[in-house]
Amino acid sequence: MHFSVFALLLLPFFGAIVAYLLGLKRTSLAFWTAEVASALLFVISLYLLITYDGAIDLPMTWFEFGSLSIPFGIYIDKLSLVMLLIATGLGFLDVHFAHDYMAEDPHQPRYYAKVLFFIGGMILLVSAKDLVALFVGWEFMGLASYLLISFWHQKRDPADAGVSAFLFTRFGDIFLFAAIGILYYYAGSIDMVHLNEMAKSGTLNKDMMFLASVFIFIAAIGKSGQFPLFPWLMRAMEGPTTVSALIHGATMVNSGIYIVARLFDFYMVAEALIVVASIGALSAFIGATSALVQSELKKVLAYSTMSHLSIAFVGLGAGSLAAGMTHLVNHAVFKALLFLGAGAVIMSAGHVKDMWRLGGLGKKLTWTALFMGMAVLSLSGIPPFSGFFSKDAVIVSAIANPGTHGWVSVMVTIAGVLSIAYIGRLWLLTFAGKPRDKALFEKVKAPSKFWIVLPLGIMAVVTLLLGFFQEPLARMVSGETLEAPHLDGLFIGLMGSILVLGLIVYYYYNRRLDLTEKISSHPLMKSIHGVLFNGYYIEYLVHWLTHNVIIDAFAGTINWIDRHIIDAAVNGMTGLSRRITGWFTLSYSGRAGDNSAAMTAGLLLLLLAVFVGGSL
Repeated sequence: MHFSVFALLLLPFFGAIVAYLLGLKRTSLAFWTAEVASALLFVISLYLLITYDGAIDLPMTWFEFGSLSIPFGIYIDKLSLVMLLIATGLGFLDVHFAHDYMAEDPHQPRYYAKVLFFIGGMILLVSAKDLVALFVGWEFMGLASYLLISFWHQKRDPADAGVSAFLFTRFGDIFLFAAIGILYYYAGSIDMVHLNEMAKSGTLNKDMMFLASVFIFIAAIGKSGQFPLFPWLMRAMEGPTTVSALIHGATMVNSGIYIVARLFDFYMVAEALIVVASIGALSAFIGATSALVQSELKKVLAYSTMSHLSIAFVGLGAGSLAAGMTHLVNHAVFKALLFLGAGAVIMSAGHVKDMWRLGGLGKKLTWTALFMGMAVLSLSGIPPFSGFFSKDAVIVSAIANPGTHGWVSVMVTIAGVLSIAYIGRLWLLTFAGKPRDKALFEKVKAPSKFWIVLPLGIMAVVTLLLGFFQEPLARMVSGETLEAPHLDGLFIGLMGSILVLGLIVYYYYNRRLDLTEKISSHPLMKSIHGVLFNGYYIEYLVHWLTHNVIIDAFAGTINWIDRHIIDAAVNGMTGLSRRITGWFTLSYSGRAGDNSAAMTAGLLLLLLAVFVGGSL
């Protein structure tokens, strides 16, 4: 068993090195190394699940120095295993898909090495027992995301996007590092299992717990693209679509929710879940409304990721670990499917991402349209697809929990209902109707069934089947069952809203595009469109605050200190030196008689001082 665990932890990093070195000799070897390594990782994860008979606890020490001991333990329970299956399973399908998607790229060895390193970071993170090991995996993923988002660094936009991801996520990581220090000093432990136990036993100070919880959540906000640190998530679309699928489905964005789930009892006792629910509800609303007006395939999906991860956060914040984590799992599958489906469309359409140039592609990309349609139904919350059950459970939890503010349940409900609008709009503009760019339509070629369509089909089947296994899934990730399926009238209200909204979207984006253009040309609608299209201008506000308040104010303060204190002190020394020199020149005239008299007078004063002092 221990061999399997260490193989799971080390294989992706070893595979990354081998893939890169072999790929330098022959490009295809990089792919096959990554394909075999990712498949083995999934098989090992599946083996650990099948043979599971209790949590695997491997306490280890990173280093010791006197009384200082830094742990680096491994802990794999059912929650970890579910996250491992997501990371390795979707990671394998992503690598398989990349065979065709990255086929023309000359830097495939570098790409596959980074992907395996990325998956390895996620494996370490979800297998960590303590916050130090988790932090290492956390930073591995941060480094890998920067390298993958800026993979095409020879272009300005991807390079800038990579830097943006690095800076936004590093800001949050500072708080995680601070939380580790607080917990190590005041709680005496950074073992996440032990922290939960101490929290439930009441041995920890609540103020300290609340502060540490908020600091950890700020880090989660950065990694999972929540308000206000979400702009990097949208700019990350500059990387390869296969990278987007990994970041938004299988790995990075899930890590923020995972750390809150792993410390769920700690958060509950610290009474910090209301912070999680509030930020989650606001982020869900911003993401859903912003997704309504995006024109690029991947931008719609990016804002959708922000919204649905926020819905999972609201589930946790409302006190339901089962609802939050089942929605995270369901979202990982259907969002990876949507991103890879979008990649298939983009690749087939000559790398065109603008939905307004597409249309009617269902005639040529039938299987892609079908499988993406299944993901659309799941994301929209249509039964029997998996997204319906978990999203419904989150809304029920938010409404039923008396500790959750009313506006939280309202905003998460609106975000949930709007899912059908923005994702239905994406599917209709891409696959339905007549081609809007006939020249482009004629060039569209159906993708490979084995390399492209097969992984899409597998994920489509999984997102359907998961709908029938929500209770076992909930018990695995939380040890609990989902909330009662529906509050009175909630199901009818939600389904009615989704049906009406779906009909409106179908009418406006398939039957009456001309009417859509007329409405969008109205000055008021243009203003609203600008706000939503730019994500409520949060990125501009963050940049303005950074440059004008933080950087300029800090730089201005330093400049004032430099000019009025440091420079003034240095410059003042010249005048002081001149004054001292002037005082000494009073006793020096250049004539021997005057100088001798002054020296004699000085000696007499010195002798007088000695005599007086001795007599006293």
